[in-house]
Amino acid sequence: MAGSRVVVVGDVIDDIIVVPGGPVRADTDTTSAIVRRPGGSASNTAAWLGWLGAPVDLVGRVGAGDLERHASVLRASGVAPHLTEDPDRVTGTIVIVVEGEHRTMLTDRGANATLSPEAVTDALLDDAAYLHLTGYTLFDALEAESFAQLVSRAHERGVVVSLDPGSAGFLVDYGARRFLADTRGVDILLPNRAEAQLLVGDASTADGSTLTPEECAEALLEHAPTVVLTSGGEGVIIARRGGELQRVPVEPVETVDPTGAGDAFSAGLLHGLLAGDDVVAATVTGVGTARAAVALRGGRPPLA
Repeated sequence: MAGSRVVVVGDVIDDIIVVPGGPVRADTDTTSAIVRRPGGSASNTAAWLGWLGAPVDLVGRVGAGDLERHASVLRASGVAPHLTEDPDRVTGTIVIVVEGEHRTMLTDRGANATLSPEAVTDALLDDAAYLHLTGYTLFDALEAESFAQLVSRAHERGVVVSLDPGSAGFLVDYGARRFLADTRGVDILLPNRAEAQLLVGDASTADGSTLTPEECAEALLEHAPTVVLTSGGEGVIIARRGGELQRVPVEPVETVDPTGAGDAFSAGLLHGLLAGDDVVAATVTGVGTARAAVALRGGRPPLA
């Protein structure tokens, strides 16, 4: 690898996090705790990487007038922001309703939908060891050809490309087979269990039982040489072509807010890999970072 940084490409979001005080009542009020936080899968991952001390760049797009607001928060987390403004769209916004360990997300993609692949400059890739992408950018910002060209540009420079599929809901809308075809060439695939089952397709065996996370991870090796599949409290499955499956356990932890846990996991994993750890040791770092994330409200690390 010629570079020493992580380049993260994707969403910048304004999160509105709602924790109802009880069951949500239709057609009337439900007393709730509501907080506003900067978010977005890619931005969260970049922020956790910066918090861990990794050199990291974030390429994203915001609405007019919001560039410095989001850039300053990213810089405070140790991220070098490379943001552009959309003159016609607002910054993406997600209303997140948190009920225990479950979340319901109402999403307006906003300016994220007009992120251009040209924003990822050759200079950024020349300094990169890893390029981290999320499925969200493919769902509306990058066409399949642009995505493939970006991966190719990274590989020409010896940059390793990781991909977080991003959302089971968006995968359903986009189509799992189409998603796999359009993202072929990535080096590390980072699905959660629900995303992996969608990507595998018919996630059941001949006798009607559901495919295990291990079986899903093995099946996805046809798409990427390394698959790191998170499965909540059941732990993380690591699959590599030519190697045996390995599992990293996850200890039970009290969850304040699960928002951004997967993003934090990706950050910890990439931080470990950037430091020269093997994928198992890097996964342990990812689990620890996710553990820190679920103890906080919102998807970002605390600011100094």
